[in-house]
Amino acid sequence: MNRALLKVLIIDDDEDDFFITNSIIEELNSKNIVVDWTPSFVKGLESYKNDLHDIYIVDYLLGAKTGIDFLISVSAFENKKPIIMLTGKGDQNVDKQAMTFGAYDYLVKNDLTSSILERTMRYSLDRHAANKKLAESEAKYRSIFERSRDMIFITDPAGIFLNANESATRILGYSRSDLIGMNIISLISQNDQKKTLQYHIDNLMDISDLECTISSQNKQSKICLLSIIFQSDKENNTIIQGLIHDITKRRKAENDLATAEKLAVTGRVVRMIGHEIRNPLTNINLSLEQIEFETKENSELLMYIDIIRRNSERINSLITELLNSSKPAELKISKKSINTVVQQALELVADRIHLKNVNLVTRFSTDICDISIDDEKVKIAILNILVNAIESMPEKNGVLEVDTRGEDDFCVLEISDNGCGIPADQMGKIFDPYFSNKQKGTGLGLSTTHNIIRSHNAIIDVSSEVDKGTTFVVKFNFN
Repeated sequence: MNRALLKVLIIDDDEDDFFITNSIIEELNSKNIVVDWTPSFVKGLESYKNDLHDIYIVDYLLGAKTGIDFLISVSAFENKKPIIMLTGKGDQNVDKQAMTFGAYDYLVKNDLTSSILERTMRYSLDRHAANKKLAESEAKYRSIFERSRDMIFITDPAGIFLNANESATRILGYSRSDLIGMNIISLISQNDQKKTLQYHIDNLMDISDLECTISSQNKQSKICLLSIIFQSDKENNTIIQGLIHDITKRRKAENDLATAEKLAVTGRVVRMIGHEIRNPLTNINLSLEQIEFETKENSELLMYIDIIRRNSERINSLITELLNSSKPAELKISKKSINTVVQQALELVADRIHLKNVNLVTRFSTDICDISIDDEKVKIAILNILVNAIESMPEKNGVLEVDTRGEDDFCVLEISDNGCGIPADQMGKIFDPYFSNKQKGTGLGLSTTHNIIRSHNAIIDVSSEVDKGTTFVVKFNFN
């Protein structure tokens, strides 16, 4: 053995047996071995707990205690140094027990020789070094597993969760115990994505960065990249190892930037068109006044003049509306209660709610402070969401839910309906100017809402499922 210094502790309540064992060690002619002895079970435990020796040679019989008791007692300690058990008489059951509870070897005193003991000690040290290296490796990868910002998980071949790291709670709101027994496919919101994942699982096909929408425990939608690989465990059973990377914020930032760019381009076009239309419109109105003056006694012509005037005013109003929707909102900031602003918006749609027989459910939190907003602008933004929600619901059995609450550093407003929902292929367009599913819609309502919310440096999220409903979540910073 090439160790600089090897400390051995013999734990044996029979001093004669200690001398015999020590003499066998001395036959190794190694100056690098230092042997200590204690007849005390308790002192042996203290040495092991304090990591004072490299190898522990423990007699099976230690007065009222046994070597098995020693193995059981030290199993709770972080120190895992090799333990070799000695016995005066071989016993197969004791042998099995000793190995089960962690002994590195089990030797019979009558058969003990220097060569047997040297080999046992050498193998024990090598095995201990290998176990230590393995434990360090496992600790390193366990740390990577636990600290990863991505959700790392293991499922059985059918997709049933077997384990997951702590990021499952951060990303999806589920604890490990919540996830165990759930099927990963049940978390996917979109049917086409469910079918894609099911196909890969059924055919044992790996997936790399499948973009999918996952429903969290609180029913919020998360846009994630899902990757899975099929592997075999120690028992040669097939398992799925997977990773879920949350890109919700990234996608939202991309969508917000795209919407802002669209608004900027649209604003320039609208201002140009408004200028070009208003100039000839002014001439039309001036000419109309002159014609009216010259034909004021012709009632038939006056009727047509009135039609032209009303449509001219309508064109002018549309231009004003277009210009207002595309320019940045000018805010008059003051401290306001979000509950008050929401209640005022609900009063403005009270008739619509009544006419459609919508069941209104409000849950206003009373423990959130006022926020800095332009209450009139925010009221318009909320009103647009409420009108869309009411119009999307059926004549009967409509349910409109409005919640306010505090969440981390945000004051949160959540508006949910059980209406027709928004198709997945249209979700990315709902804030685009002039995009509308309504026959007579201008497509400016949600665009204006988005503009107002962004001007407050607030966050607006939307999730929807066709034939089930839509949820808008607006988050204002507490300040």
